[in-house]
Amino acid sequence: MKIVTERLDGIATLIVTGEVDAAEKAQVGAAVRAALAQGDTRLVFDFHGVTFMGSTGVGCLLSAQKDAAARAGAVAVVNPPQMLQKMFRTLGIEHAFPIYPSREEAQRAFKAPPAK
Repeated sequence: MKIVTERLDGIATLIVTGEVDAAEKAQVGAAVRAALAQGDTRLVFDFHGVTFMGSTGVGCLLSAQKDAAARAGAVAVVNPPQMLQKMFRTLGIEHAFPIYPSREEAQRAFKAPPAK
């Protein structure tokens, strides 16, 4: 697994490729903690290059959501492969975070003023 983080206007985009399983839990957690420590409370996970995600990977995503929310932030997912979309539906978490077709749409949504 590889994670590349891009930062823009308080939004950290974590571009994840490869397999996300128990062995990568520490790497995902470190990337999330680093982004939050730098003040990026809005996290976008780009999963277009993910070839496998186990339950530990899903747990990391939900933990990131909780950690971001504790700092008045949020998590969004971009372009998850079909297998991830199916897993999210099976686990009943497809509405736990917004899912966008592109990074640009997720970043635009995070920059929009809150709905009243």
